[in-house]
Amino acid sequence: MSERASHIRCRIDRPDFSLDVDCGWDERVAVVFGPSGSGKSTLFEIVLGLQRCEGARICIGGDTFDDPDVGLHLPSERRGLGWVPQAPALFPHLSVAENLDFGRSRAADRDPDARGRAIDVLEIGGLLDRAVDQLSGGEAQRVAIARALASGPSALLLDEPLAALDLPLRARVLPYLMRVRDQLELPILYITHDPDEAQLIGEIVVVLDAGRVVATGPPRDVLWSLAVLPLSESLGLENVFEGGIRREHGSPTFITNAGMRLVLPVSLDGDARIRIGLRAEDVVLAADRPGKISARNVLESRVVACEDREGDVYVTLDAGDRLIAKITTAAAAQLALAPGSTVYAIVKAQALRRLG
Repeated sequence: MSERASHIRCRIDRPDFSLDVDCGWDERVAVVFGPSGSGKSTLFEIVLGLQRCEGARICIGGDTFDDPDVGLHLPSERRGLGWVPQAPALFPHLSVAENLDFGRSRAADRDPDARGRAIDVLEIGGLLDRAVDQLSGGEAQRVAIARALASGPSALLLDEPLAALDLPLRARVLPYLMRVRDQLELPILYITHDPDEAQLIGEIVVVLDAGRVVATGPPRDVLWSLAVLPLSESLGLENVFEGGIRREHGSPTFITNAGMRLVLPVSLDGDARIRIGLRAEDVVLAADRPGKISARNVLESRVVACEDREGDVYVTLDAGDRLIAKITTAAAAQLALAPGSTVYAIVKAQALRRLG
């Protein structure tokens, strides 16, 4: 493994719950994905040193906090980890600036510029004089992340940071999380039960269910794999794309990072860079190019793979970007789908929704 390698090995057995995790990765940004009760928060408490686990080995981004071979167990305050829980947990008697100063006081000499970078990346300079009770939910979460970053952490741990926000606020906070990921070189461990977040944020995903790791790998591959699909689909799995908007022929057109083009509803026009979600069942396939049709998007596509699952077929397409359609077995047979064949993917503009 590389110098930045991470490894978590821990086991807890209780009468009502057991956790048995042994996984490692070299990627900088890892997502722990799973349903409520799967053990995600317990795992975080062990990583943070808030819960003692005999025999645990915890290494994040090359820094080792627990190693039973040498008798190492660093207390929580010596781990230098930045932690953001689901609820912002800001100090209500302090202003935004004073909350950040509390974070900076933990940084000591590790990173004297950490506070300023956090303010810039999360764009909270205009909030510094505010009282905490004057912040919206999205602003409070941004301040909580900034406070964790102001401490100059060796790694950032985010525990369901968008879970307490409604959908419009999630869409407004998500781009800031992407900026933290892209502009700072910190190792990040991110907990979520949202497959959209897992696909957008993570370089690698660790899927946890009933206290066990059931899969590890690139998010877009793992979450759509047949082994994980029942779990991820039950939590709202859909196609997720990142890209930019351009006005073409009077309509907003979304161009993914890989070059796929989708006409958007006018209501999604605006910011230059956005993220879009599309359910697999909202993609219609045709063997021939349709004539006059109300759907705004008709994408000539190549079939990459077809996977049958309990009466449905998940068709992976190359439509300029990877696109997955969910159709019935009978429909797949009628279309005579096979890897390499050409089909037309039809997507109504109104089926596209903004994620952030």
